[in-house]
This record gives sequence, structure tokens and C-alpha cells, in this order.
Amino acid sequence: MDIDSENYDRMITYEDIPHIASMDGIENVILYDTSYLDTLIYKTASEDRLLDKLNLIAVPESIAQDYLHQTVIPYGTGYLEEGRLPRDGVHEITISKKLLKKHFAYTDEMLTRAIGSRVNYENETYTIAGINSYDICYVSFDAKRNYGLYQYDADTFNEFVTRNLDYKKTNDYFHPEYANEIFIYTADGSEKSVLDKLFQEYPAENYISSEYVSVWKKTFNESVLRKIIIINSIVVTLLGVILLLLNKKPTSKV
Repeated sequence: MDIDSENYDRMITYEDIPHIASMDGIENVILYDTSYLDTLIYKTASEDRLLDKLNLIAVPESIAQDYLHQTVIPYGTGYLEEGRLPRDGVHEITISKKLLKKHFAYTDEMLTRAIGSRVNYENETYTIAGINSYDICYVSFDAKRNYGLYQYDADTFNEFVTRNLDYKKTNDYFHPEYANEIFIYTADGSEKSVLDKLFQEYPAENYISSEYVSVWKKTFNESVLRKIIIINSIVVTLLGVILLLLNKKPTSKV
């Protein structure tokens, strides 16, 4: 792969996102909203107190199923007491019992049959899909609503960048211009070409994808297999020599 040496240290900044979103083979770009999620994770949730406003997080099912362990988002089945996580685009919510009591006046008896019931919050109606042990609400992902993961839109991107840069600079982030976590959705059959292009333009980034993993596993396994074959060949050869020596009968003298 031909990579310009001047780009060896280049990572993806917010300014690069419109260019990346316009690349052939790319369908959507989703960004980690640092100012939203970091405030929620480190300042709100960590205080272990119920606020007057619900803390909402929306994560696409595709990220939750395959790439959640690559993020720092407090999201997943590990927080579930019962039920499941919300599905995309269907106005579902997974919420804690404490929050149902505080914000929706649920009684203990109502909590026993909470899953499947509906709640109204900020002019939206949500069906309860699960009960969560953590006092953060998970809601269905909707590309038009940003609850921690923002889907790139040319009309709203400047506001997103300005807000995040201001937050990072105020909190002394190292290299605030870098986009922290980026999720890139490619068209069918385009993952390899997109990944190759990103490698060439932003080689200092850390990448993970189905294509990357499959190539890495194949390369790694082949190198390990070659070593095993070489070692086994040496062992077999040595064993053959040892057996030959052990089975060699002494020559009788006349």
C-alpha cells in the first residue's frame, strides 16, 4: 500500500469528517458525542443520584451487537435486570426501576408488569423493552436525534463540532480537534476499498472492521502455522535421527 510518509502521523479530525462522509462506498458516519456522553458518564452517572431530567443514550443495534466492546459507552446487556435493549427506530426504552418511580410515578406493583407498558417523555411515547440496573435510559436509535451518538448531517455538523471543541478545550483535552470514536457504515462490497483509502489518508488511526479482522487473522494464523510446521519438521527430523541411532545394531567383529 502506497502511503505518503508525510501522512504517517495523520489522524482524523472533525474537519476531515465531511470529506470522509462523501467518499465512494460510505453510507453513514456516526460520531461519539464527547460533550454529551462524557458529561453523562463522568459527572452525572458517577454521582449516583437521580436528576430531574432523564439521561438518554441511543446506540444503533449494529454497534451494540458487534463493536460495543470497542467503545467506552456505558451500554449493554450487562446492565439488564430483565427484558432486552431497545431496537432501532421503534420508540422503545430500557430504564431502571428507580427512574420509573421518580419520573413516572410507578408503584412496586406497577413495576412487576412494567415491560410492555408505555411512558411519555418530552412529547415522545416509549414502550418499555427492559429494566436496567443502571440509572441511565437506553432508547431506540434514531438518526435524527442525538443521544450520545451523532449521525453526520451537513446541516447540523457545525453546531456539533463547535459544541464539542468548546467542551474539550474547556476541559483541557489533549488534541481536542481529533474525533474520538467514529463509526463508518459502508455499502455492500465496499468495506475493503474504503478501509484501504482510510489507511492511506489517515494511517495513524486505530481501525477495526470485519475486513480488517479477517485479514489480520489470516495473516497471523499463517505466520504461526508456518512456525509450527517448521518446528514440527525439525522435531520429526531429529526424532527420526534418534530412532535411527537407537535402532542401529552394533557391527559384529570377526
